[in-house]
Amino acid sequence: METEITENEINLLDYVKVILRNTKLIVCIVVIVVVVTIIKSLLMAPVYEAKTVIIPAGVASKDSGMSSLMATQFGIAPPTAPISAEITNILKSNILKEKIIINNNLLPILLGPAKDDKSQPDGRRMWSAIRALTGMMKVNFTPKDNVIEISVKFKDPGLAADLLRYTLAELTNYMSSETKRVAGTNQKYLESQLDKVADPFIKAKIYGMIAQQMETIMMAEVKENFAFKVLDPPRVPDRKIGPKRVQMVMISFVVALFLGIFVAFGKEYVLNHKKELSELGREMGLSELMRLKWGRRTRRKGE
Repeated sequence: METEITENEINLLDYVKVILRNTKLIVCIVVIVVVVTIIKSLLMAPVYEAKTVIIPAGVASKDSGMSSLMATQFGIAPPTAPISAEITNILKSNILKEKIIINNNLLPILLGPAKDDKSQPDGRRMWSAIRALTGMMKVNFTPKDNVIEISVKFKDPGLAADLLRYTLAELTNYMSSETKRVAGTNQKYLESQLDKVADPFIKAKIYGMIAQQMETIMMAEVKENFAFKVLDPPRVPDRKIGPKRVQMVMISFVVALFLGIFVAFGKEYVLNHKKELSELGREMGLSELMRLKWGRRTRRKGE
């Protein structure tokens, strides 16, 4: 037992000696990596984050059981208020991002002069802009509070808030137009069924459902607070969230320290096994030389 402890202490002491012998090498590696990280962090542009919080407006439609049954019978879903999952999926969709970019002329802003190659097809430029906007925007839905938080990170604090405003405006327009389209289609279908129904009671129910579709269209025309309510409107941020220079320097220091220790042990291994490595190199060189000579002899015999 004592022999094992002594051997462990000797091995640990050997490791310490290796580190002490290569202190200058380790320090040089750490200093170089940390200095490069500091310079890079200072050259990075500051990043600002704007946020907004919305909540779905309204509640589900208060149809009677007969109205819901009639709507299902005619193949029409009863009108319901937009739900959080639907709004969240629309916010994450590429079609909404494309509308935001086109309607607000954001291609030059999102791509920048360095990446905005106008010689490329418009479709490729649009996809690059959509990917850039996706990387900037984050949508977080909290089921407990039934609220949706949207945040945008950008180097310009004013543009970060503007991007959120553009997003809310396009979200309202998109959901309003889709609701009007669906309600209009349902209304036309219901009107076409009036001539096919003879029962006055069923006709009265159809008229009621047509009135509901018309009401939905009128509510969608208003747009204000139709699909959602803004609890916390976008504001221009006054503090940057990045780059986190102190964190970057600390991480680079730890990584450089381990890298320096790894290089030190590699150096010691090469020095301690220099003879074996040189012999291995000579053997490999000799075998390569023999292979070349054998190849030349074979070619001469073939000639």
